[in-house]
Amino acid sequence: MPERYYLILGIGIVTFLLLPPAESMAQLRYGVSSSVYAAEEDQLPFWLYANTDGMVEPSGSNFINRFYTYFSEQDSSDGLDFAGGFDAFARLSDYDTLVFTELFADLRYGGLTIRGGRFYDPMGLHDRDLSMGSMLVSRNAIPVPKIRVGTSNFVSVPRSGDHLQFKAMISHGWFTDERYIENPYLHQKFFYLRYKHRRFDLTAGAAHNTVWGGIHPGVGNQAPYELPSSFSDYLDVVLGQSASGNNVPWNEISNSVGNSVAAYEAKVGVNFNHFRLQAYRLFYLEDKVALSFRSPWDGMWGAGVTFDDSEGWVTKVLWEHLNTKRQNAWINTPWGRTNYYNNGVYRSGWSHEGRVLGNPLIINGPVSDFDGGTYPISNNIIIAHHVGIQGRPGDRLFYKALLTYSRNYGTNVDQGERPYTPLDELRVDEYSSLLRLKYRASRGYGVSLIGSLALDLGALYEGRRLGFQVGVAWEGKTQ
Repeated sequence: MPERYYLILGIGIVTFLLLPPAESMAQLRYGVSSSVYAAEEDQLPFWLYANTDGMVEPSGSNFINRFYTYFSEQDSSDGLDFAGGFDAFARLSDYDTLVFTELFADLRYGGLTIRGGRFYDPMGLHDRDLSMGSMLVSRNAIPVPKIRVGTSNFVSVPRSGDHLQFKAMISHGWFTDERYIENPYLHQKFFYLRYKHRRFDLTAGAAHNTVWGGIHPGVGNQAPYELPSSFSDYLDVVLGQSASGNNVPWNEISNSVGNSVAAYEAKVGVNFNHFRLQAYRLFYLEDKVALSFRSPWDGMWGAGVTFDDSEGWVTKVLWEHLNTKRQNAWINTPWGRTNYYNNGVYRSGWSHEGRVLGNPLIINGPVSDFDGGTYPISNNIIIAHHVGIQGRPGDRLFYKALLTYSRNYGTNVDQGERPYTPLDELRVDEYSSLLRLKYRASRGYGVSLIGSLALDLGALYEGRRLGFQVGVAWEGKTQ
């Protein structure tokens, strides 16, 4: 029996198991949708496929059916809460597939949550609604399956009068796609501390991701061998230490075990009578020298306002800025020295199932005149500005609009050998835009109509790309 039929059967079984008993204090959310994506030419515009959890295929038209069910048990008498669910899609396109983007179970006690499976888990302090996507983990790729232990949200520090709060997480995951290094692991952790005082709050912390372990295919006549993957190696990963022992690549001895993607972050928020202002900053890190702020301008900035009126013409506005030019480069050396999201050992880079795990403006695969050389990421030297706006002009109509301008310079490979090609000679500009509408056609039956229009202009994708999405969705829940 083909694999997709097993998947369909699995969906039915999961749905049945998640149905709560009639007498339990539980809630069930469920829904289905069907959408068509099409383009003027043979490629969809950027914002129709970016940050869609790997659901939309960039090349050609897509016909996508999505179905999901989420269950949560609340107010359990023993203090334990259970939750779980799945989100799956079936896609007809140049690459037909049926995939669970989420399939997980939760166990919660107090402020602690243990979650296992595949689930959406973007990382960082960025805005979740309008952002171009975190440089750490966005919603651009199909999630990596993992086990996650952490606080459910920010938890108050005892005796702080709720002024001081923290949020923390650690997880262990398994990459499931075909990669240069077979079957590597994913380590993730973060810790954030928040201070709240009346209308003001300040949050700061750090986050760390590492791809590690797995089977190296060997070079030349060398036989495949296992990369550091013992428990002591795991402790080195957690602590960011260098590797030791046999069959250890040189850069894991000189730097740290695995391929790290990390950041320092800070965020400030101020509440006014009718709106909230917030601003955040991510300092991006990929190696030890970056810990001392060698490239202080690399990373993301964000600033936005959220209005208290959730049904106004404008309910939220966001501006973001992305800068990845320096990458720890010395004077008179090529820009982009660190080669963000690429790695000399883990050559599949910071990606999963062919999509970048972090910010989607950093491109996986050849584009324009950039090919990345022997690496998969072809464009990681970028300056970008991004604006997002959303609103609800009426109780049935919701919209979201995005506009992104980027200056793209490829990777350090494109600058060649001495004399290096100046970045200005490599520069390629691009504009990407999106307008998305959702109209609730029926209040009582949960039926909505969905439409999107997207446009790319510039030389990065070699001309204009125009496309659209139309669809219908139905959703419901038990009380």
